[in-house]
Amino acid sequence: TNAVLAVEPVCTHAGCTVDWQKDQKVFNCGCHGSVFGPDGSVKRAPANKPLKTYQAKIEGDTVLVKA
Repeated sequence: TNAVLAVEPVCTHAGCTVDWQKDQKVFNCGCHGSVFGPDGSVKRAPANKPLKTYQAKIEGDTVLVKA
């Protein structure tokens, strides 16, 4: 099994859905411009709280997330 981190894709500023920007390796909120790192950490305001994260693991072809 491989440990991974699952990130809830909801911006902590205004509740908008964030999009993964593969080329920049960040989550971007299109509503107000907040940017989050792959671990959910805030990289650019206006958000001031990180994205919610969950422990997860890969088993075969399945990703298991601990909520």
